[in-house]
Amino acid sequence: MIDNAGLVIRPFVALIFLLGGLLLLRGSASRLGAACITAGAVLFLGAELYGVFTLRPFVGRFFDEEWRRQIGTVDVVATLGLLLCAAGLVTHAFGNSPHLRTTASTTTRSQP
Repeated sequence: MIDNAGLVIRPFVALIFLLGGLLLLRGSASRLGAACITAGAVLFLGAELYGVFTLRPFVGRFFDEEWRRQIGTVDVVATLGLLLCAAGLVTHAFGNSPHLRTTASTTTRSQP
């Protein structure tokens, strides 16, 4: 039952990441971070939709070894998508942080 709940909830999480990535692409100074978030969300959403529509999570279904193997594959691809989202979030934060830009500009002074 826990596997089924995860398969149903996680596509909504992926849609939220995708919406956030697309909004950041529209008006962000850090396009690389926004692109990573969007690409990760697409990967995450694709894996989760495959899990929902192909594996058909129904309460009371017999979960055999083949189903568990496919769920494992879905989890690996979805985790890779979440890793891309996290990398994009860090990239976006570093790209938009004025403190980091100020620190970087003061440490790299030109020599006379």
